[in-house]
Amino acid sequence: MQTVTLTPDLYQPTPPEKCDYKIGVLGCGGIVRGAHLPAYRNFGYHVVAACDLVEDNVKDAQARFAIPAITTHVEELLANEAIQIIDLAVHANQRLPLVERICETRPRNLLGILSQKPFAMKWGDAEKMVELCERAGLVLMVNQQARWAPAHRALKVLIEQGVLGHVYCVTHFHRSFQDVPGSWFVALENFNLIDHGIHYIDLLRHYTGLNPLRVKATATMVPGQAAVSPMCHTLLCEFDPQKHVMGLSHFNNIVQTSALHQYEWYIDGTEGSACASRNEVIISLKSYPQHKQVFQIQGSWFPDAFGGSMGELMRALNENRQPMTSGRDNLNSIRIAYAAVESVETGKAVDLSG
Repeated sequence: MQTVTLTPDLYQPTPPEKCDYKIGVLGCGGIVRGAHLPAYRNFGYHVVAACDLVEDNVKDAQARFAIPAITTHVEELLANEAIQIIDLAVHANQRLPLVERICETRPRNLLGILSQKPFAMKWGDAEKMVELCERAGLVLMVNQQARWAPAHRALKVLIEQGVLGHVYCVTHFHRSFQDVPGSWFVALENFNLIDHGIHYIDLLRHYTGLNPLRVKATATMVPGQAAVSPMCHTLLCEFDPQKHVMGLSHFNNIVQTSALHQYEWYIDGTEGSACASRNEVIISLKSYPQHKQVFQIQGSWFPDAFGGSMGELMRALNENRQPMTSGRDNLNSIRIAYAAVESVETGKAVDLSG
């Protein structure tokens, strides 16, 4: 009977051999203090400076993570010539003017920017930031850190190893609840598709290795919801017919009953299938279809994946190449998200083949 090997060393993110780059963090909100900085500490990365307009945020970051220099002024952070990587951790609608300032007043030793996702809420902003960084000679990476979450990485390992054969169907189900009155995300237009949903759009690309030719999406408002845009959608990606693959993501982010919340990926191939939650991967092979192997995944999305994404930027710098989720590559993911919004609004499939 054929069995599959899936050990933690195959899927857990690790720091690169050279990881002593000096990091400056621009934005110290909850996600930075709860995921970025803990991951950087665990991976042995060096944060030398931090900035946030809210003084309490940056002081808390300094106290908890022993950051040498803090400020509430962007100009002061950009004047720090020790910084080699900027972790740009502000909301998407604040990002363009900051990228412009970084490129204009580039610290002497600055090599790259790790931008949080979603890269931009407008296509024009995204294109402009990519072009600005290219002209400035800065390596730009978008922190689609879900690719380095251990369970997600485990699925990619199986695909890369050819264990599943030709992958012809990638399906994602996510049932959760974020319709919290007063929260910033319920006030953000198209939050579910462009902001949170960009993770799963990017993973569809990651698992298929393809960009779709067409996108069709449907969404619905729920009576009485707090969010200004739909929190429930289904997105279908149509690829080149000769590639023999399809991808679908269903994301219901307003499920009232937590007992029925769910998170699963299904990868179906000609030689087997795999299913993953956040902490478990199940594999069944065509050669023994009644049997399944269950792997308990070690590590977690938060904070481990954040160390993996920063590590990828460092590896790219070490190897003089573009990172896996470069700014230019990420234009493909956000283009799908914008197309999904257009499809919801028009009721029609959106052609991306041009």
